[in-house]
Amino acid sequence: MITSERRSFHMCLDVRGALMNWHKKDFRNMFKHDDGRTMTPDEARAELLEQLSTGHNFIPFGKCDNFDHKEHGCMGHSVEKTEGGAS
Repeated sequence: MITSERRSFHMCLDVRGALMNWHKKDFRNMFKHDDGRTMTPDEARAELLEQLSTGHNFIPFGKCDNFDHKEHGCMGHSVEKTEGGAS
């Protein structure tokens, strides 16, 4: 459905695209463990493979409360208009 409602979208990563197109050096410093340590390229690649195995084709950059891991990524968020029509 096409609307004139203003919406913002979070960026996301296409997991399969990254696995197919990135070189080993591209995985360097991309992800962190829960304790804050940076993942090695091999650990980062393994994490993306794990995401695919759980059915996650997309992963968000940051927090998103309207995210579809399977088909679309961020589904969008309404943006309130400010006075004067700008957002």
